Amino acid sequence: MTDAPLVLTPQQVAERLGVRLPTLRRHATTIEAITGEALPRGQHLERLWPESVVKLLGEALGMVHRHEAVSVEGALRALTSPPASSSALDTSVLPGVAIGRDDPAELLREALAPSLLPIMAALERSQNEVEILRRELAQEGLTWRRPKFCPSRMRTF
Repeated sequence: MTDAPLVLTPQQVAERLGVRLPTLRRHATTIEAITGEALPRGQHLERLWPESVVKLLGEALGMVHRHEAVSVEGALRALTSPPASSSALDTSVLPGVAIGRDDPAELLREALAPSLLPIMAALERSQNEVEILRRELAQEGLTWRRPKFCPSRMRTF
């Protein structure tokens, strides 16, 4: 017998996968929705995580980090769904891209991901520049405040 428990607590899973508990709860609802099966619950109604589900979620997170999937939900769907047969594919949405009829939105997001990478990189650069400017203001003893916006007057004041 192994010393590993058959089910893990949310804290153990969060530590193992390197995510925070609120993120783990979101992933739990996603897993339950995709598999159609609820995770078992403990005495205090916390979800208990079977080892197989932890491994599945770990694989999905790895796919997202390796940019093999756009979202954890898409990765979980790819890992849990059987391979699509050629009759279940639809090429009418994006020419040249075969899309399963079950999840065209996820595949569309994956198809657009390469186009979004430069935009996201530019956004990160802008955020870094803003952070540098905020630090400079703080060194001068000034603080930056976001201007208040009044939609009824369509102006800032």
